[in-house]
Amino acid sequence: MRHRKIILSSIGISLAFLIILLFFVLRGNFFRYTDINSMILEPKSNSLLISGTWKLTSITSLSDGSEEKSSDDKCYINEKFVYFEKTSTSNPNFKFRQLNFKNYLLYNGIITDKISIDSDEVIVVSIKDERNFYKEFIILNKNKIATIHHKKYYVFEKISDDVDNDVIDKLKLNESSNNTKKDISFLIGVKSVGTKDVDYETFLIRKNGNDKPTANKINGLFVNNQNKFFLVNSTKDSIYITNDYINNTTKNILDIKNATINFLSKNYISIESYNSETNKKNYSIYKIGNLSEESKMSIKDIAGDRGEKAYFNNIRKLGYSSENVNSYDMKNFGVKRNNFNWFFKGILSNYSNDNFVSSEIDLDLIPNVDIFTNKSSKISKLKVKEKVQNVLDYFVSPDESMIVILTADDISMYEIKNNEIGTLPIFNTTLKNRREVVTFQWTNSISSELTYTEFMKIKQVN
Repeated sequence: MRHRKIILSSIGISLAFLIILLFFVLRGNFFRYTDINSMILEPKSNSLLISGTWKLTSITSLSDGSEEKSSDDKCYINEKFVYFEKTSTSNPNFKFRQLNFKNYLLYNGIITDKISIDSDEVIVVSIKDERNFYKEFIILNKNKIATIHHKKYYVFEKISDDVDNDVIDKLKLNESSNNTKKDISFLIGVKSVGTKDVDYETFLIRKNGNDKPTANKINGLFVNNQNKFFLVNSTKDSIYITNDYINNTTKNILDIKNATINFLSKNYISIESYNSETNKKNYSIYKIGNLSEESKMSIKDIAGDRGEKAYFNNIRKLGYSSENVNSYDMKNFGVKRNNFNWFFKGILSNYSNDNFVSSEIDLDLIPNVDIFTNKSSKISKLKVKEKVQNVLDYFVSPDESMIVILTADDISMYEIKNNEIGTLPIFNTTLKNRREVVTFQWTNSISSELTYTEFMKIKQVN
């Protein structure tokens, strides 16, 4: 009995010890998991990294490193409103990237010894909306951000984690009252039609405030890609793209003879070529920045599996056999401008009775990628034709306050009020010969001013 009591007592003590130990283990895990969850939930949105009211503290010239006297200018950022340099957006989209600070500055053409670099890695926040607002901010620390603007390096310090609603209302009211003074530009890139050798020109029509619109022209096709620019042009044997559009030395070249550019956007280029030896016409689409014959895009790349199905449905409806379709045919397609819109065109190689037949067909494709955006406008084709009977193409600004009309003889700009086109054009420029549209873009505010500045650099070189 005595031994039995000792054994039971030992078991009881052991169980008590285990219970106490288990309690502390569970207690430690409980608080540990609670701390982890709180850490996960605390940053509800990445935009909180940059939200707040910021005061401009310094401006450094990136050309000579000199510092300018700071002003009382402020920058306001929250999830629903962003204001910077007299420009704002109420529909901001935020994108966050962790980058090497020095490489980021070098990529933006900045000599790094002009500014101080306190950390190797920084978070860069890209803010844009559906129209033309685009800005990148560098998060230096939780209370300091920077941005590059007009060849200068701006540094802001946080003075509040919030943005006063009264301030937002006042800024919106001021911007609304200044709508008549806004800066808006239209880039239109065109190619010659009916000439022996195809050439390309870009016109920049700019209306700054109440001033009369101005127009300038350069050789080649000039594109604004989120305020980073590139120029596209051709030689007899190739198409080339260059970011070095001033010296025009560094080029990304695509070797295709007898090539014509039919379509160009900030992301894609569509080319038509002719092989005199085989008597064949070819279409092709490439992504900007990856210009090589091996990177030619297929229908699946642009429109996915549904695009491939739509392609085969197209050729069957036209009475062609799909048995001889190969991977080459699935890449032999492109984009062309017709009847005021962009359309996909394909070249079908069909074999019948041992005879080769090459046919151009219309393709009913819905792209999965941002190759182009067709936005509806309240200004109908009929209304434009009533104004200008010989219209070849027309383009309405995103805010539907301006319309640019192309004819065989000229390019004109009209104001739009109450959905009606003005009686007389506010601008007109004559064309030497008939032109077809390859690319077009509307820009306003900061983008308009910057586009004009870079455009004039090329014109001076030309």
